[in-house]
Amino acid sequence: MADSSKKAPAASVWGAATRVAQGVSQDAAQGSAQGGSRVDRPAGASGVGVSRAPHRRSIKADPDRPARVNYRSLPLLSPEALAAQLLLAVTAQGLSLDSALARVLSQAQPVHRGLVQAMSYEVLRHYEALVFWRESLLERPIPAKSAIISLLILVGLERILGARREASRSVNATVQAARELGHPWATGLLNAVLRRAARQIDDGVDPFAKASMATAARLPDWLFALLQQDWGDAKAIEIGAALATHPPMTLRVAGSRPSYIESLSAAAIEAVPTAYSSRGVNLIQPLEVERVPGFAEGLVSVQDEAAQWVVDLLALTHGLEVLDACSAPGGKTLAILQHEPACRVTAVDIDTLRMARVQENLERGRATARLIVGDAGTPDLWWDGVLFDRILADVPCSATGVIRRHPDIKRLRRLDDLPVLVARQRVIMDALWGLLRVGGRLVYATCSLLDQENSAQVAAFLSRHPDAKTSPLDVAWGVPMCAGDLALGRQAFPEAQGHDGFFYAVLEKH
Repeated sequence: MADSSKKAPAASVWGAATRVAQGVSQDAAQGSAQGGSRVDRPAGASGVGVSRAPHRRSIKADPDRPARVNYRSLPLLSPEALAAQLLLAVTAQGLSLDSALARVLSQAQPVHRGLVQAMSYEVLRHYEALVFWRESLLERPIPAKSAIISLLILVGLERILGARREASRSVNATVQAARELGHPWATGLLNAVLRRAARQIDDGVDPFAKASMATAARLPDWLFALLQQDWGDAKAIEIGAALATHPPMTLRVAGSRPSYIESLSAAAIEAVPTAYSSRGVNLIQPLEVERVPGFAEGLVSVQDEAAQWVVDLLALTHGLEVLDACSAPGGKTLAILQHEPACRVTAVDIDTLRMARVQENLERGRATARLIVGDAGTPDLWWDGVLFDRILADVPCSATGVIRRHPDIKRLRRLDDLPVLVARQRVIMDALWGLLRVGGRLVYATCSLLDQENSAQVAAFLSRHPDAKTSPLDVAWGVPMCAGDLALGRQAFPEAQGHDGFFYAVLEKH
């Protein structure tokens, strides 16, 4: 986070597709417990030297053939072709990365899965820069109906810049993928474009030298403009660079952290304590979640460091009534109960399927809570009238602070989504405030970096509720947000090899 130059590093963190450790990519190893909706999946090896499927001559070569995913053909395809199909599902069909991964990886050869996922994540993390590079190499636009070829070029560019192998191998693999996808007309184009790109790298040419600040920061124009408005040019670039990094695999230990790190060392697993959470551990190399010692027994969970801070902010004590609103997938619910088992916890979420994930997490941790499928914004439909001593309002948000874990956010989120999210947050905060006992505490949390969802939202809430007050947070992480002498919470920015971007405010009722 020390880089405050006018342009983000061009390629300092690329190449995760080759860092497939222990048979799984790091992205797959994070699991849904990070606070998102990732699914733990099996993964493959690096993919170097994999066999290629023969060209299917029955497919008509048509440059304007509609671009769509044929899931039945996926097992026949190479990792490059599979990655292009996955990217098409996200960018052209509007599927979430979770949905696209579930469809593509479930039908891919096991040996390809880890590499396909890693390549797709890297392309999406660096999408804006790769598109800029692609357009600078093309003499004319590719037909819209051949969008799969445009995406295949991005896969090839990522492999050239990030993979630890000869560029010619990446070029040849990408050209072969065009044949597999039924576009032999594009092989000459791909060969020419990618070899030109490889020569630029060999000659020391910076392909992003003339890119805009937003493109250099790997961010959509609308998002970069909002970050500029809130934090200034240098900080917006710094944030973009951090969001393009490969996140660490972070664990939350239920018991003694030193003892757990010793047990990892005994199992030849390297780990270091997190900087700010007394319960956090970062693995030097990621593992499949099922291989993490103590995970199956509930002794440890996968959870970003910033998400772990909520337990301390709640100031839990014996016997409190605690509400975890918007609780899915349940990582924070379990953390609350493991920190103070004597609390009576109610977990609410509007989504039935996601509430099932809460139950799974609690069962793994041998913990019990009252689970309610309901809307946090309309508690009259599910609340029994018992006031709560503590409320966690982990509200729906833009998720801009966790883009490196969920890079499809940049492709699926739109500027006009924000007013809807801000209004929804306001409704939930106002509704939950009536459920809090006098003297109680509500922790407002988002994984957003945008002021309108964070400190501005808290300031507006205080103006509506004279019985609410805030105090400065006595913590070492993040930066204090305030309006004059009025404390409005604390903003944490994403850090390379560290925590994600989060915002927290503590509101007390008097």
